[in-house]
Amino acid sequence: MLKPLLTLEQVGKIYGGKVALHDVNFAIYPGEFIALVGMSGGGKSTILRLIAQLEAPTAGDIKFADPNTTVRVMFQNDRLLPWMTNLENVSFKSKNKTQQQRAKEMLSEVGLADFADSYPGQLSGGQKQRLALARALMAQPQLLLLDEPLGALDALTRRKMQTFIADICAKQHLTTLLITHDVDEAARMADRVIVVKDGTNVYEADGAKNQDTATIATVSERILNVILHAPATAAGVH
Repeated sequence: MLKPLLTLEQVGKIYGGKVALHDVNFAIYPGEFIALVGMSGGGKSTILRLIAQLEAPTAGDIKFADPNTTVRVMFQNDRLLPWMTNLENVSFKSKNKTQQQRAKEMLSEVGLADFADSYPGQLSGGQKQRLALARALMAQPQLLLLDEPLGALDALTRRKMQTFIADICAKQHLTTLLITHDVDEAARMADRVIVVKDGTNVYEADGAKNQDTATIATVSERILNVILHAPATAAGVH
């Protein structure tokens, strides 16, 4: 039986006396693309920050099957360094020939091989996000965390990037956790969708990755109904 890469058990987080998370329970399995979806302020990004070990939980446990699991985060803000070339942004100006070659391979992987000597300011919004993705992939992470990385893009570029990211994660067999408030995006990209509401996970459903438009719409409608109407009690798996 496949063992989880990561398990969250009764996880809670308190900020200044205010409960941000409580009783969060779910597992992520190797190779899965998981989406956490819900309204702003529901606790999605807090969960990501705890998994990324940028903060510590107040209660419960976050357990990796391998404590040495490599984790990388891709944020909505691309955080590129404008004074470095695109290749330098990916390689972090490493002088190591192996690292330089890998950086070139990552640029090629995301379709930016011809822009290696250009600068981030010369790229479109979608290209900047692809560059940020190349930088995240440089470390060969076992877990990739995506914190609303497409939120600033226009609708058409966003749709193209949804397909691009889902495809590249599948190609590299990356275990991926996407944070988004876009229900359609969650259904379209994920193998499994987890609804987070009022600080806890309240619902799970299969995603509609690689499915037709009608199926994506059906899954999205079901998830949206939960977000709008379900009480924030304990997670239900459907």
